[in-house]
Amino acid sequence: MSGGSYGYHYCTIDNEYVGAMYDAELDEMMKDLVVVLHDVEWWQSADIGEEDYRRTVKLFKDKWFNGNRSERLEPIIDRKIEQLRAELMYLIGEQE
Repeated sequence: MSGGSYGYHYCTIDNEYVGAMYDAELDEMMKDLVVVLHDVEWWQSADIGEEDYRRTVKLFKDKWFNGNRSERLEPIIDRKIEQLRAELMYLIGEQE
């Protein structure tokens, strides 16, 4: 097994917080943060190189800190609309 330098805490965060934030945007951010936490642990355990970790950090920062919130929220909104549509279709007896 790889990693271990941070006690695999990224797994706990993944299991306890991803999908449990009661906010779709925060759920997605936590999922992305787990990737960063995984890579820092694996880098510090000499399982991946620093360049891999830095690439992961850049992807996270580009997504979450560059002011493209409406662009990031659009697929979340679309998923929620589809979920609601499927639920309502089920209520009237027309499963898709």
